[in-house]
Amino acid sequence: MTGESTKRFLIALALGVVLFVAAHDGNAQQLILKGEYGMKAGTQPPPGLYVGILGGINLSDELKGPNGNNVPSAGLNLTQNYFAPLVSWVTDLKIFGGNYAMAAAVPFTNVMTDFPLLQSSTSTGLGLSQLWIVPFSLGWHFPQADLTVQYAFYPPTGRYTPGATNNTGLGMWCIEYAVLGTAYLDPAKNWHLAAGVFYDVNGKKKDLDWKTGNPLTLMWGFGGNYGEGKSLFQGWLGLAGYAQWQVTATTGSAVPLPVANNATEIFAVGPEFTTLKGALTIRYFFQFGGTFSTQGQGLYVQFVMPL
Repeated sequence: MTGESTKRFLIALALGVVLFVAAHDGNAQQLILKGEYGMKAGTQPPPGLYVGILGGINLSDELKGPNGNNVPSAGLNLTQNYFAPLVSWVTDLKIFGGNYAMAAAVPFTNVMTDFPLLQSSTSTGLGLSQLWIVPFSLGWHFPQADLTVQYAFYPPTGRYTPGATNNTGLGMWCIEYAVLGTAYLDPAKNWHLAAGVFYDVNGKKKDLDWKTGNPLTLMWGFGGNYGEGKSLFQGWLGLAGYAQWQVTATTGSAVPLPVANNATEIFAVGPEFTTLKGALTIRYFFQFGGTFSTQGQGLYVQFVMPL
């Protein structure tokens, strides 16, 4: 580790150590971590090995019905915490002109609630959740844009028993396809707009005739760079957000009728602040427009550095 990398790590640790908890927010029956991507979402880093941690916290205090109406929830105050060490390797290998990369995250969470059952509103203690593995990713860099495509999957790791109140996984396989892009809006690349589209295909839950509907998720970010020269505190500042729609029905003989007859959606927007030359990212989201979903606020923190 170089001297500059060590300095960057120590500063980020001091700024962010108390924040390294995260959220599976909105409709918690999905595995994708909404808010994981924002500004420069489609920009793959230079070749190298990267390690870090991501996390945040989600505070849900509203329950939204099928028409977006408020549903009495007896003072719902569901706090979901999540953190995940991660590793990413961007190689020099070119496939169709793009750099091949792979990544993995090992998440830990306090609770994974199967909305809308909401069996638990308190922490059950941190436990291993479902791994996020990206065995295939390609990244391209063009004069005024970047593009990344990737395939990922979530194996059914983590504690899961049907009907239990202390589950830390959802007991199902999930595969994920994504396309992410960053467009630079000026020749100096100081202003940029980014977006990522994710489609998740859920498998059946363990020991249940229950297949959760597939979500389509959009994550985006817009803003500009700050800092000059070789300053350690270079970064970018702007807005980030996401939208998620359940686009297929939840099916199976074990699925309650309200779940089978309704689909969830949720939206969020908030500020993003990235510093330490891109190593430390903080996003805060305000959720809105929820349908058949929990709703509240969420914090996302990520620190990744090259070895």
